[in-house]
Amino acid sequence: MWLINTTSLVLEFIEDPDACIYAILSHTWGEDEVSFQDMADLERARKKKGFSKIERTCQLARDRNIEYAWVDTCCIDKSSSAELTEAINSMFRWYKRSHICFVFLSDLLSFERKFFAHYLPRCRWFTRGWTLQELIASREIEFYDRGWNLIGTNDSLLNLLVQITEIDVHVLNDSDLLQTVPVARRMSWAASRQTSRVEDLAYCLFGIFDVHLPLIYGEGQKAFIRLQEAIAQEKNDLSLFAWISADENLLPLHRRREFRGILAESPSEFKDCSNLSTISDPAILPAQVSITNQGFDIKDRLSASIGEYYLNLDCNIKTAGKDILDTEQTIIIKLVRTAHAYVRHDFSRGFSTIYRNSLRRSAAPRLPISKTITQAESQIIKARLRHRISIAVVNIFSGIQCSIQMRPQHLWDQSSSTFITDGYEAFTGIVEVKTRGRRGMKYNVSIVDVSSFLIFGYAAGNFGVAGVDNEPRKQLVPWAGIFAIDDKDVSSHTVPMFDSEETFQWIPNAIHKVREIVLARVDSGRSLPTVCELGTFRLDNHSPRVSVQFQSERAIRAVLSTERDESPEGSIYRIALSLE
Repeated sequence: MWLINTTSLVLEFIEDPDACIYAILSHTWGEDEVSFQDMADLERARKKKGFSKIERTCQLARDRNIEYAWVDTCCIDKSSSAELTEAINSMFRWYKRSHICFVFLSDLLSFERKFFAHYLPRCRWFTRGWTLQELIASREIEFYDRGWNLIGTNDSLLNLLVQITEIDVHVLNDSDLLQTVPVARRMSWAASRQTSRVEDLAYCLFGIFDVHLPLIYGEGQKAFIRLQEAIAQEKNDLSLFAWISADENLLPLHRRREFRGILAESPSEFKDCSNLSTISDPAILPAQVSITNQGFDIKDRLSASIGEYYLNLDCNIKTAGKDILDTEQTIIIKLVRTAHAYVRHDFSRGFSTIYRNSLRRSAAPRLPISKTITQAESQIIKARLRHRISIAVVNIFSGIQCSIQMRPQHLWDQSSSTFITDGYEAFTGIVEVKTRGRRGMKYNVSIVDVSSFLIFGYAAGNFGVAGVDNEPRKQLVPWAGIFAIDDKDVSSHTVPMFDSEETFQWIPNAIHKVREIVLARVDSGRSLPTVCELGTFRLDNHSPRVSVQFQSERAIRAVLSTERDESPEGSIYRIALSLE
């Protein structure tokens, strides 16, 4: 660690900074600051405007018999990426271990004390990203105006500092308690702060969340994504996902999105989380979060509603006029399921809450939640989700048991009873319907087990009307047919083969074979069957009042009906299968 000798003003490298006492300066950068290289020639350094801050810092330190001082402009060799990385990852600790921190407010004029409450919050120092950790980490702080007049300490100005920054008072008193504050609330402290470089908006928060990462200047907003991933790996705190985006309608058209990933893009999206608290319940196991290249896998926190999914964040927030949190409610974020992942939607309308006992955690398939979604990706997802196929099996009469298998199983959305086709023009699905009789209280029913296969999908049709981008859109033409197990057109062995596939990766091959056989019938000019004879059963009616025994036989028929619903949001191809 490079430190300035407060007597000679020469830089000295200290192997073990914990073994010495040093003062530290917190300030906002201005023009003509002194660099590390400038300090090699003090005469040259003295000619720069920024040298006066270094000189005054050393003078204040000498007055307290402090031998060394640290100033970020000149004590870091920024030409060395290794040294810069070490400094930024160590900065919170350096401020924490300093003997005293001098805060220089270059834009605060000398006023009578009664005016401080009005002008202090306007200081640029409270808007900068790096000064956040400097305020929290430092144990002893003295605040000086532009004339280097002492205006107060972190103790004497405590109430005003809490009011300006919304940082918890116990954290300002003791930074060791920082890790007890929910992640989202800590993020809210930086929501209105800025840095000169986009990456620094993430790098300046390393100490706040006790993470250490390499610096990659040039990565832009990916720095904040990396920070959130590191936090998720270190902290078991789902409030990390409790961000709210700016109103999409206020954004330019090319930036609007209907879908987002689970991660925020900036600390500013946490501005409404200053009153957020996590819900602690010893009866509930903490969430298990893992990160893969596909997204976030969060166990036991997903719930399903009709066509929609929720992620329980195990946290709550105080509302205006309420001092007590309603721990019966929890903040949720709304998700939409795609073919292979969940994406977030409805993310700009404020917090949504739900009663915790109404969540059905086992109802949602376990799929990853996408990390980030670009505007172009959001448009693609919207187009893909426009087409779905709804399946309903109805009119199953008494005395018959019915077993239904949906394939591909991973594309069946139980919450909405639809298949997610992902807008794929060659999508094919199969529903296997097995029926068999049973012995009831009034009837004796006998029937051999029979099966039928409902086979359906989409095919590319004519080009549709051009979209807003003036690109023509393909129309997806739905088709469906029902076949008995012994249907010669489909082949008595091809469809059952689908059921015998042992590994998941071979299922698409079986589906494609079925598709080829079924559509070959269409190509030859024959329509797909809409009625399928499954078999017959005998109904014996026994009545204690009559001696005549009535017997009859009845055929089981599977009857297919279809309709297509169109709306601005998309189209649903509804298929109903009736057993009559």
